[in-house]
Amino acid sequence: MKLKKKFLRCLKVFNLKLTFLLVLFILGCDNSENTSIKFNAELIQGGKFNSEEFQGTPMVINFWYPSCPPCAKELPTLAKFHNQNSKKIKFVGIVHNSLVDKKEDSINLINKFNIKYENIYDENGDLVKDFNVLGFPTTLFFDEDHNLLKKWTGYLDEENLIEQLESIKK
Repeated sequence: MKLKKKFLRCLKVFNLKLTFLLVLFILGCDNSENTSIKFNAELIQGGKFNSEEFQGTPMVINFWYPSCPPCAKELPTLAKFHNQNSKKIKFVGIVHNSLVDKKEDSINLINKFNIKYENIYDENGDLVKDFNVLGFPTTLFFDEDHNLLKKWTGYLDEENLIEQLESIKK
């Protein structure tokens, strides 16, 4: 009889703890995603970026970091399409502050691939959180009113980039 009471008490405590953890998990799940652009940030090579200055222009935002192989692989393609579309589409890179990379590593890659579009160093990961970036690279495509049209997570090849750019130029 004593053993049964002890077991039931342990079961109640276990259920109470499990319920508490479930509540914490549910509260921590934030399904909200930033579907429009409105932010200010420091550019990686100095200066300020204000997204509102580009209202009326479609925008491509690419989240990346230097030691991410698919990120580095797609940078030349993004640079090429920026050079071809810079008057029609605003390209912005947002560099994630990873544990293994230094800010200088980002600048070196930007210089290596002759990237002319602006890059922001997301030192505290605020923009990664704001835009609910869950993997790298992630590229966001916004229309001229800065509404999110497409979120592409993973390597973005030239063919898919062309397709996405066509959808935001309309």
